[in-house]
Amino acid sequence: MGCAVEHGNTPPARSGTEARSLRGPGDSTGGPLHAVFDRRQEAVAEGVTRLIVSVVLRGAGRDSVRSAMETVADDARRDTTVAAVRVLGYLPPERGHGDRGGPGLVPFAYLEWIPAGGWDDVSATTARAAHHTEVVFMEDLHRRRGREGPQ
Repeated sequence: MGCAVEHGNTPPARSGTEARSLRGPGDSTGGPLHAVFDRRQEAVAEGVTRLIVSVVLRGAGRDSVRSAMETVADDARRDTTVAAVRVLGYLPPERGHGDRGGPGLVPFAYLEWIPAGGWDDVSATTARAAHHTEVVFMEDLHRRRGREGPQ
């Protein structure tokens, strides 16, 4: 589980756009590590929003997934109205399963960049306060008793 404390709403400088191809050090296939398929922005106060970005991930390596999701969140934070970001990461269905009514996308991990009070406490007051980033993998949820994930 990754967690970092950050101050303010300014992400590290990166070039490119959100839908760009992301490649990790061990990515020899040359394909993108993620593709954004949904973005929902919720207004919580005038000029303050929460953003949910859903991505399809390629590969299940935790380091590459974490890196791809952090990059999506960093790019989303460039919008100065965004006070919280939730990135929902899904794996594509296994070959032959998603095309005949079988299981679709498989939830794999989520990332939250939120103020101290959490996703539900985002307000004009907390928007510019210190934030923290946390990445949770679905297989680790049973270890997080008493804490809520994205709904």
